Amino acid sequence: MELAIKNKEENKLLGLQTLTCEVSYEKAVPSRKQIREAICAASGVDPSLLVIASVNGEFGSQKALVIARAYATKEALAVEKKHLLVRDGLAQEEEKKKEAKAPAKK
Repeated sequence: MELAIKNKEENKLLGLQTLTCEVSYEKAVPSRKQIREAICAASGVDPSLLVIASVNGEFGSQKALVIARAYATKEALAVEKKHLLVRDGLAQEEEKKKEAKAPAKK
């Protein structure tokens, strides 16, 4: 797997940096974990502050466009969508409790 960082955009208001990367691969699209590790190694970002926003593979080619967000602090990470944090292993999924329903009266 080869990674090339195409663009970096700084957002000082939210305390994040948006990275647009291109990933080249041989067989299957790499996992989010593998992509995160490659981006962290290439850019020097702390893995606990990096969120993969999207991985878009191109049909017929062995390339994928990846959009990642690198946050400055844990507090800045709070603005990220919950499901993306769960996908990347940065947060735990909340269990929804089912309320016990009373049986129907006949």
